[in-house]
Amino acid sequence: MLSKTTEYALRAIVYIAIQQEHGDKIGIRELAKELELPSPFMGKILQDLVRKGVIASAKGPNGGYFLHRPASDITILEIVRTIEGLEAFKKCGMGMKHCSDTHPCPLHYDLKANRDHLLKIFSANTMQTLVDGINSGRSYITNVQEVS
Repeated sequence: MLSKTTEYALRAIVYIAIQQEHGDKIGIRELAKELELPSPFMGKILQDLVRKGVIASAKGPNGGYFLHRPASDITILEIVRTIEGLEAFKKCGMGMKHCSDTHPCPLHYDLKANRDHLLKIFSANTMQTLVDGINSGRSYITNVQEVS
């Protein structure tokens, strides 16, 4: 459902938040290596997130990417909206131009229920929720079980 760009952005922001809990900023090379993501693509994503005010960056020996507001203030929905907009939650699953409750396609009601559920999940969960899941060992963002 989400684009690769959004998936990578979510993983990167969670990783940045975890590093920040330890007082560290993270560089693009380390982030890409730890998350096993393509460095040039991650660079573009992170630059876009900085430009749009979701994360911040600092140059120099102690530089890197960091959150300039608490992870608990950044919802999954904000990231999705920032990267790809909310069109995926509105468009017809069969590509019809005029699909609605009054003129539904055969998939309309099933897809609408699932999209509405995802919107609730994305609105209710923050980057901190995801960080907490990783810190507790319930979930992972890397192929190894511990984030250094």
